[in-house]
Amino acid sequence: MKNSVIRVVAVTAALMLMQGFAQAEVKTTGDVWLRTGPGLDYESLAILKTGKTYEYLGESSVDERGVTWYRITVGDKTGWVSSRYSELIGEAAGAGEAADEAAEPAPTEAPASQSALDAGILFSQDDTEPTPEPALEPTPEPAAEPAPEEAPAPANGPTRAVELSGYYLNNLVETANEIGLISYRQVESEAPYQYYDDSVIIAGNQQVENIVVYGGGYEIYGVSVGMNINAARACLNAAGLDYVESVNGVTYEHRATEASLFTDAKGHDSCINVWVDETGTVTEIDWSTYTG
Repeated sequence: MKNSVIRVVAVTAALMLMQGFAQAEVKTTGDVWLRTGPGLDYESLAILKTGKTYEYLGESSVDERGVTWYRITVGDKTGWVSSRYSELIGEAAGAGEAADEAAEPAPTEAPASQSALDAGILFSQDDTEPTPEPALEPTPEPAAEPAPEEAPAPANGPTRAVELSGYYLNNLVETANEIGLISYRQVESEAPYQYYDDSVIIAGNQQVENIVVYGGGYEIYGVSVGMNINAARACLNAAGLDYVESVNGVTYEHRATEASLFTDAKGHDSCINVWVDETGTVTEIDWSTYTG
């Protein structure tokens, strides 16, 4: 059966080339990882810059979350990028995507790196030195970095409770500077940029897609660490969020809007988990998009 599938995929690819599908390309709509296969579990090869266009190899795959991945060529590399931060463009792009959904993932290993600058790569695992980039771009080292010089963050954390719900899906760097986060690092995920202090993490690509509160000074829809769970539920109910379940705390879903990056079948784009200890006191709040 597997050999039959491979033959079907090969024939489909050949027909696509004959019909002009080879002219389709993939354009990055955000900084995105190039991976060896169509999913978050595959090895990362490089981070590609926003607004770059690459050759589409006529294969796409949908992962277990329902996210489509495209197989592309980046200089001398071949890999896969998530459709969350890229789009298929060119002749018959839509038909090419539908024709390849049955294809099995075809992970590849990264050959020797070409010029990262020419290929639109921010960081490649086989680069010996990081590519020079503006201050706002990430570097391959996981160590903490200072906030961008263009908009230096305050030396101290917030002096009041900062309500973070209004920053959801806002610009990540602007949010980090506005609420005074003083540390930055690149993390291994689909949206690889993260700002934090000793109480909160905000992460995402260009937008804030994940917020984690684990200390004082911040709240989400009025919920803060140290609050009783009953008071937390009252806040989330008053905000119009949809209650889902209670497992060591409570989970609420956030209703999707036009700005949402992803919407599930029930019309939600993310969930808020409120974790509590044995006394019913809130210890952590985690708000994340479903595909992040």
